[in-house]
This record gives sequence, C-alpha cells and structure tokens, in this order.
Amino acid sequence: MPGKKITLISLYPEKTMPIPPSALLYLATALNKNGHEAQIIYKAADDPAGVIKEVDGFKPDLIGMSVFTGFCNKKYVELSRILKERGYKIVWGNAHPALVPRQTLNEPSVDFVVIGEGEETIVDLTNKLDAPAQYYSIPGIGFKDQNGKIIINDKRNFIDMDDYLIDWTLVNLENYLFPYFSNRYKRVLSIVTSRGCPFNCQFCYNLVFNTRRWRAHDAEKIVANLQPIIEKYKVDAIRFLDDNFFVDKKRALAIVRSLGLPYSADSRVEYVDEEFVKNLKETKCLELTFGFESGSERVLREVVQKGTGTEKIIKAVTLLKNSGTIATGGIVFGLPSETKEEYWETMKFIVRLLEINRDVAFTCGWFLPYPGTGLYEKAKEKGFIPPEKVEDWDQFDRWRDDYEMIWLDWDYKQAVKYSRKIVHLLALAYKRNIPIIKNILKWRVEHLNFYWPIDIYLFSKLRNIYLFSGNNNFINRTVKKIIIKIILLKRNGQSGKNIK
Repeated sequence: MPGKKITLISLYPEKTMPIPPSALLYLATALNKNGHEAQIIYKAADDPAGVIKEVDGFKPDLIGMSVFTGFCNKKYVELSRILKERGYKIVWGNAHPALVPRQTLNEPSVDFVVIGEGEETIVDLTNKLDAPAQYYSIPGIGFKDQNGKIIINDKRNFIDMDDYLIDWTLVNLENYLFPYFSNRYKRVLSIVTSRGCPFNCQFCYNLVFNTRRWRAHDAEKIVANLQPIIEKYKVDAIRFLDDNFFVDKKRALAIVRSLGLPYSADSRVEYVDEEFVKNLKETKCLELTFGFESGSERVLREVVQKGTGTEKIIKAVTLLKNSGTIATGGIVFGLPSETKEEYWETMKFIVRLLEINRDVAFTCGWFLPYPGTGLYEKAKEKGFIPPEKVEDWDQFDRWRDDYEMIWLDWDYKQAVKYSRKIVHLLALAYKRNIPIIKNILKWRVEHLNFYWPIDIYLFSKLRNIYLFSGNNNFINRTVKKIIIKIILLKRNGQSGKNIK
C-alpha cells in the first residue's frame, strides 16, 4: 500500500514565543515510521494565508489540527472551513476535541476527531482513509457516517511512549531555541518526557484526557534521544514541560544528571523536603513550577481537592529560599464557589509567600471550565452554560483582563482587570527589593483596593525599562517623586473606594 501525505497543523497566539511542536512531532514520527509522509506546519494564528500556501504546495490526503480548549479555537474553525472548501479531509486532535467530540463533529468542516493519544490512531486512520466501512473498527476516533450521523468509537489504550521517540530531523530546532531564565541562557530547549498526572485536581483536563494515568519515556532512552540534538544545536539549558516531571523522582533525577544542563520543571509542593532540595542544587535546577492554586484552605481541600494545603506550600517556599531554585506558583482565581473573601485570602497569601521568599514568582489566571472535569460540572450548577459551537470556546482565554465568569456571585470585574498585574509587579518589587513599590501594592492587597490605578499602570509600563536597573538613573528618581505624590494624595483622603 503506497504511503499517504498528512499535514499536521498547530497554531500559536500572536506575539508568543513558539516552542517545539511536540504533539505534532510525535504524530509525524509515528506516521513516517509507518510509511507515510508528514508535513508539520506550526505558525502564528494570524497567518492563515501562509498555512494555506504550504498546504496547497504539499497536497495532503489528510490534514490534522492540534486544538486545545480556549486556545485559538475560532482560528482553527476558520482555517478548517477554508481548507474544507478546497477539498481536503480534516481531523482534529488533542485535548479539546477529545473532551467535546460530538460538538467538534457538529462543525461541518471537521470530518474526524481523535479521542485520546494520537500516534497509533492517526496511523490507523491514515491506513484506512480510503475505506469508510473500516472507520468503525478504528479505536479512538469519532466520525460522520454517509448519512451525517456522528459515530464515536471505543477508546484506544495508551501507547508506550518509547515506541515513538521523536525524530528531531522533522523540524529545524534553530527556530525553537530562545533565551530564558532572565536571558542567562541563550539556547534553551523545551521538551516533554512524560504525559499525564496521577493527582485529582478538579479543574484539570488531565482528569478526562489522561484519566489520571502518568506515563513516561525510559530515562536512558530519552537521554539517548536528546543528547545528539543538544550537542548539534549547542543547547545550554532545558525546560521540561511535563505536567508533573517528578512523579518518579529517581527517573527524573537520572535524566537531569545525565544531560548535565541547567533546567526548569513542574512539580508538587509535597515532594519538597531537604533531600529533594539538595538534589535540585546538585543537578542545577533553576526553577520549579507548582500548582499553588489558592490561599484558601477550603478551596484547596474541598473545591480543588488538591490533596495538600497551604502549610505544604509554605514549607516548599521556605526550603527553596536561597537554594538557587526559583519557586513559581500557579494561581487559579475564580473557581466555582470561591467567595470574594477567599479570593482576597489568596491575594494576601501571595504577599505572605513573598515575605518568606522574595524570589517566588507567580503565574495567575482565571478558572477555565474544561469539559468533563468536576469543576466544569460545578460551574454548570452555578449557572455556566457551555458554548453551543466549538468556535465559541475561544472566549475562554483565562489571561484576558475582561474575562467573564457567570459561575461567580460577586463583582469580580476589577479583580480580573488588575489582580495579575498587581501580583506580577509585587513579585518583581520583592525580587529587586524596591520598598516603595512593595508598600503601595501591599496596601492595595491589604485593602482590596483597585481604585485610581495610576501606580499600577505606571509600574507596568516601566517594569522592563530603567525603573528596576538601580537607584542612580534619572527615570528611577523621577518615578519615585511621582510615587511620593501619589502617597500624599492617598493620605489626604483620596485613596478611593474598596471594590464591592
């Protein structure tokens, strides 16, 4: 049987630093290994013409699109419609179509969906592409029969990841090496060595997509796969993008010791003890990212069902102080049933962590209701009505400052607009030890006050310029004078109103 040509497409938001398209690379590796020819297109979402030109030049038998919830969904639909009009068959894969396969197939331009991991499924579909009667026998797909009826087949078992070690010759890695860690390292490679997470966080897509199953490459095999490209491209640091890199500490430490490069990874706070911190130092760990989620005990234990509380977060942050490893905590605001007081508790908890360890960093976003998760169902109980069309999931961009959450029963609009800015500026002010900025922003947190935010705008504009470069430059002195005037105005009774 002659091989077929498959185009694999992934879009990233404008002004985003692209990382290696791991999902596409795994799929392309599987297809090429089985006698087919894969084309990878990884472009900014605002360049549909460029995508179409490359597709038409390749003339594939099938086009695959890798789609995540709330992540350019509308752009994928628009692109699919254009390509469908040109006569191409289209399959969607990755988390979003796996979570809502029927809704995805209700989009006329989508012919198939992959439900779960795609390596073996895309090969099976490609082999049987010209035999619609055999679609029923392909585990892990959804499709439309000749009458337009949606058919969802049984799921496929998880793969052995070592059967599909990435063929790195499929892309030019020069396009995906970027400075990171405050530009200390110039040629940083982002990779994935495992999938899934065994824990029970009720907001996480892993509950449905990976069914809490963690799988991983063998340490020796992934090291052997990576060492040639590290040498060829002179990689000087690694970002491990695994959902939970340290599930198997022995395996993870074997990998980083063998590679011998500075690195960052995701972990859990309860993994952190004195021995773990010692190992981090020895292996040159620059940053660990955790899911802090909230500063409220109720939210952590009853809503998120995290399995840990604030005491473990405090312990981890304390042990990592002055260790050489930055602790970065993910915060999820706006979880279903979270009250204004609990949101405020989280903001104050962030300040408390910075008082303990001034090198703590944060990524803050608002709750995104991944279909099928426990908190998706809770959000529906609180009034959330899921989108009827697949493209309408595009509105769930949890980083927007006008994000809407009908599942909350308090006025969150000012919090959405300013919380992330305040947290990021606070972390920077602590890290660079700028008391005047710390004190102003701490005052806002302590009083939950977002009124008259001239200081927030000013600090945001200048945070990447000269304000943080020292005490002896003109801009710094000028800004300090402005800040002093702001403080005086506040003391004169013009500090404004607290949010309601």
